Amino acid sequence: MMQIIFFSVSFLVLLLGQALFGYVFIRLFNITGQSGRILTALIILFLFLSVIISSYLIHKWDNILTRSYYIFAGLWIGLLVNLGLMTALILLIKLAGFGFGFSLPSLYLKIIFFGGALGLSIIGVLQAGCPKVTEYTVYIKDLPPEWQEKTVVQISDVHLGPVYRAKFFSRVIDQVNRLKPEAVFITGDLFDGMEADFSWLNHPFAKINAPQGIYYSFGNHDLYLGFNRVLELLKDNPVTILDNKMVTINGLQIIGINYSFNKDFDLEEAILKQVNYTRAKPSLLLYHEPKNLVFAKNAEVDLQLSGHTHQGQLWPLNLLAKWMYKGYGYGLFEKDNFSLIVSRGAGTWGPPLRTSGRSEIVKIILKKK
Repeated sequence: MMQIIFFSVSFLVLLLGQALFGYVFIRLFNITGQSGRILTALIILFLFLSVIISSYLIHKWDNILTRSYYIFAGLWIGLLVNLGLMTALILLIKLAGFGFGFSLPSLYLKIIFFGGALGLSIIGVLQAGCPKVTEYTVYIKDLPPEWQEKTVVQISDVHLGPVYRAKFFSRVIDQVNRLKPEAVFITGDLFDGMEADFSWLNHPFAKINAPQGIYYSFGNHDLYLGFNRVLELLKDNPVTILDNKMVTINGLQIIGINYSFNKDFDLEEAILKQVNYTRAKPSLLLYHEPKNLVFAKNAEVDLQLSGHTHQGQLWPLNLLAKWMYKGYGYGLFEKDNFSLIVSRGAGTWGPPLRTSGRSEIVKIILKKK
């Protein structure tokens, strides 16, 4: 039900955004003729329908044409958001001009409208395609000597599929290897959620050198793709799939929880009591969405690794993400003996661009508290 509501709202917002763009475009360029307005309406209708049609086509056929069309539609959504920001900026300029007695020439407003949106979108594409390394130091009580001063890496929200494929993922793996991690933790949404041509996905994790292993838990988009399909794609890869399971490696309890569509999901009752979790031992939890944190805190989990929020991905949606997740939209959070890291992710969903922050791979140095 929540997914239907989400996509219905997204559809409505997209429709209203297209209509607003058309109105601003006609006013800004003073299009008064009927033929000009009809042509504008047809172009906007094409762009709007492209988002729907390209999503359908990529679900049915994954090839270079459908992928290109899908990416084009995604870029248009991102550009549309940035055009909306420039519209707001123009309104502020006009309001300031009304108050202070000045007005900018129409040419300048057009440059702000298109040039600002295009420039912001280009920056967004660059920030999405070139993940950076974000480093944190986390202190864990009773951390075993085998993990002391060790580097571990978190990868989240790669969204492999029509947009992010072999070359991008190869660069991500190269970046991970340069960090010389003791272990690698994948906190969900490794896949974008739609069936695609994954023939290129030829045991990529075998290239990662992580002595203590690679661990993965399911995100919501992985479950959209299908539990069994993900298992098939990761088969023969050196990845430990923690679907509501726990392993203990050199004294550190590593727990992986599948994404839950139940907002009242009780971590301890549903999982921890079933996997012989011990409060007294140090623990690390892979849980895709940073919600129900009270359960992890009450269970005395030491470190939770999450993603999902993308830090809003497009500014100012990062402010909405922060509000929705009660301040835990992105970054490192520490209170008492509990630490939480929320990654903005290595890939993107929908528009293949980021204006709220650059894509990232998270490097974590573990230290004994």
